[in-house]
Amino acid sequence: MIFEEKTINSEIVYEGPVFRVRKHKVKTINGESIRDIVEHSGGSILVAITDDGKVLMERQYRKAFEEALLELPAGKADPGETPEVTAAREFSEETGYTAGSIKHMLTFYPTCGYSAETLHIFICRDLTPGETHWDDSECIELLEFEPDELIDMIMRNEIKDAKTIIGLLFARQAGEI
Repeated sequence: MIFEEKTINSEIVYEGPVFRVRKHKVKTINGESIRDIVEHSGGSILVAITDDGKVLMERQYRKAFEEALLELPAGKADPGETPEVTAAREFSEETGYTAGSIKHMLTFYPTCGYSAETLHIFICRDLTPGETHWDDSECIELLEFEPDELIDMIMRNEIKDAKTIIGLLFARQAGEI
């Protein structure tokens, strides 16, 4: 039997521009405990496939790891946005492309132990190039790769971003790339 923890009280202990942290005091099976939960608006990830079958990727610097990482295009949801609207907006902002077809593929919880973030992966096809609209702090290198090359990079531990690994492997298994 699964024991459902009941919240005794809850308070926000940090609020920033990207997420907030809520401290919950909960009733557990053996008494009480504290659960710190990161509250995040969630986001959308794009597996964008060009007409010649290549996958669009981004390389950008990630401060948390002090390195530039290769990732699928992605971004966080604005308040009240559906995952589909986030997908189209972020795809255009980060890559400059619009997609004639955006299809939902998968929804997942990236770090369910301490975060309430939900991510949605979409397949994008029928791409039309345009101009990027990066945030002031963004600097993104846009690249194209053959799907097999990306799978090999995952297997060699050269791609380390979880959402990218999940998106690419799921797209491969689903026969999308």
